[in-house]
Order: sequence, then structure tokens, then C-alpha cells
Amino acid sequence: MNILLNALIITLLSFTSFASYAGGGQSTQPLYYVIEEPFTINFLRQSNEKARYLQIKVALKSKDPAILNSADSNLPMIQDTLRTLFAEQDMKTVKSLEGRTELQQKAYERIKTIFEEETGNSNLEAVYFTTFLWQ
Repeated sequence: MNILLNALIITLLSFTSFASYAGGGQSTQPLYYVIEEPFTINFLRQSNEKARYLQIKVALKSKDPAILNSADSNLPMIQDTLRTLFAEQDMKTVKSLEGRTELQQKAYERIKTIFEEETGNSNLEAVYFTTFLWQ
């Protein structure tokens, strides 16, 4: 798993380097930034003292290499924002497909706002939940 993740990161970095060398700008191929650390939320208080957890892994998509470069430098802010968003959720909401889709949209909007405020760049295309485990 770590070997594949490292290969993905190296591939992303080589795309980023090539795009920068080719004059910057946006790539024609989408690029991804994978947040390695999963987000784990405990719903113990909402579940009548039964252990209930939600674990989410997140990836960002953009054709603009500058967005992915700024994702790394703004990672603590992105992680804090997502952790807060996920902790605000209701257990019943995240169990439904509609709730998951709404949560994904909120994550996209909050991360896009971070990029706009910190870099002036809003070329984030999507936020994906690459893992969404409920137990």
C-alpha cells in the first residue's frame, strides 16, 4: 500500500515539475493530491455509548499544479477544517448516500475557500472520499 502511495506521489510530483517547466499553467490531465492521514471521527455520544466510528480518506483533484503545490503548504489548515467539518456531522446523516454526497460537497467548498483566501487560486475541481468506513 505504501509503495503504491509513494509511486502516486512521485508521479504527481513529476507531473507538477513538467507543468512548471512547460511554462506553468494548467495541465490537460487531472492531478491528485492524496491526504495520507485518514480522518477518524468518534460518534460515541450519539450512539448510546456504543462505539461508532467514521473514517474518511480524502483526495483533491485539479488540472492546476499550483493548487496541488499549495495543498501541501496549507495541509495543516485543510486537515483542521476537514476534521472540524466531519466532527460536526450527525451519525444518521453520514450513513445515508445523500448525507455522504452533501458532506463531500461541503468539504469541497471549505477547501476551495482555503485556496482562494491563502493563494487567490480557486482551481480546485473536486474532493473525493477515497475511503469512507462506517462501523
